[in-house]
Amino acid sequence: MIEKIRLQPLVSLKNEFVVGYEALYRKEVLSEFPSATAIVESIFQNYNFKSRLYVNMTPNDAIDPNFAKDFLSKLDSLKISRKNIVLEVNESTNPEFIELIKKNLGLLRSRGVKIALDDFGTEYSTLNFLQELPVDIVKIDQKFVQMAPSSKKARSIMKFAVQVSHDLGCKVIAEGIETTEILDCVAEAGADIGQGYIFSAKKQKPSPFVSFREVLAGLVKVPLKAYYCV
Repeated sequence: MIEKIRLQPLVSLKNEFVVGYEALYRKEVLSEFPSATAIVESIFQNYNFKSRLYVNMTPNDAIDPNFAKDFLSKLDSLKISRKNIVLEVNESTNPEFIELIKKNLGLLRSRGVKIALDDFGTEYSTLNFLQELPVDIVKIDQKFVQMAPSSKKARSIMKFAVQVSHDLGCKVIAEGIETTEILDCVAEAGADIGQGYIFSAKKQKPSPFVSFREVLAGLVKVPLKAYYCV
C-alpha cells in the first residue's frame, strides 16, 4: 500500500512554512479506497513520520459505529500523537447518517484528533454540514479557488466561506492553488493555509506531491523559498 501513497504539503499563508501533509492514495480502477486507519498504519509503520498528517475518511469510515474507537486504539498502539492527525470528512458523505457521523467525529475530536470538512462548497448540504458536524478546519474546494482570479462571484463565495469558518472558530485551507494569481486571491480572502501545485517540492516539472524520503530529509518546517516551484 505504501507505494501508492503520495504526500501533498500544506503551507501556512502567514509565514510560508509547511504545517502538514495530506496523504493521497492512487486508487486502481474498480478498487476501493483503503480506510483511514489502514493509511495511517501504513505510513507510521514504514516511516518515522513526525509531521501533522491529513487523511481522508472513506464513506464507510464515517458511518461505521466502531470506527472512532478502533481508530483511537490504533493510534495508541502505534504511539502516534493524536494532535498530529487530521481526519477529513467529505461533504458527499450520506447525510442520512448524520447522527452516527456526528458521534464518530465527536469522540475523535474529544480525544485530540482534528476534524476537517473537505471540498467545502461542492454540495447543497454545505452549510448544514458545517453547522451540524464538529469540525476544526474547513477546506475550500478547488473549483472556487481556481476560478477566483477571473470570477468576482467565485471570489465572493470564497471570502464568504472564509468569514463564516473563522466566525465558527475554524481554520481555512484553500485547495488547488496553482498560480501566483490564485495565491494572491486566496491570501486576500483571508485563508490560513494553502495546498496545490504551487507549493511543489519539485523544481523541474510542477507536481503537487513529495515523497516520504523528501519529507524525512527535512522539508518539514522549511521556508517555502527553499524549494519553491518556479
